[in-house]
Amino acid sequence: MTMTMTMTTNSRSTKSWWRPLGVATILLLALAGCSSSIGEISSTSTTATTTSNAATATAAEVGPAEPQTPTAPIDGQKLLANALASFASGYDFIGTVTINSEQATVIAGRWFDGSSQVSIRSGSGEVEYITTADGQWARLPGSEWEELDGLPQSENPLAALSSPTSLEVSSSNTNTVRLSASYPAAELGLVGDPIDVILVIEDGLLVRASYDIEIDGNTGGSVTEFAKLGDTTPIVNPINS
Repeated sequence: MTMTMTMTTNSRSTKSWWRPLGVATILLLALAGCSSSIGEISSTSTTATTTSNAATATAAEVGPAEPQTPTAPIDGQKLLANALASFASGYDFIGTVTINSEQATVIAGRWFDGSSQVSIRSGSGEVEYITTADGQWARLPGSEWEELDGLPQSENPLAALSSPTSLEVSSSNTNTVRLSASYPAAELGLVGDPIDVILVIEDGLLVRASYDIEIDGNTGGSVTEFAKLGDTTPIVNPINS
């Protein structure tokens, strides 16, 4: 996978200590999460049939058949657009990235009003990031914040999911719809062939996004769970605040 991140516990005073966390990198990590099973049924419609036994039931006992209301087809693109719009101002996320079925990275954080606050754990190392329209900062937990080089970006990372090259409804039930979407690899901060992403929408909200890729003989997996924003404290420059 193309996600590379350098972390160290040695004290250095250099702005190149960590790689800047741009939108593409956030998206790659933000499409990561704790996976859990979800009960779903096929979206293929079935029609129930009723049989009657003329020997034991009369026409009066059976009565006329109940009219069935046809199920309207699901507009996947509209559903996705509305789900993403629900997170336009902010959301929480937590996830994992695996390589060859081994946990490689865990990320948790929030995106709020154009800024992000993220904690990334890889192996025994952990880095905290804050990104606003004014800049990017990083630190080891409990240490001093250091400003990073690179242009900050305030675009919602989930915006990249709004325009899949293909989209279909793969399953649905009363309140959950599972979409299968394809995106150019570059849109997700990756390289190579288009990426197939599974999007789970529950009660109109995007609750999970996941994909699997294979690069140079290694299998990578990324799954994310999203939720409504719980902490609406403004995310600001951590040095001058």
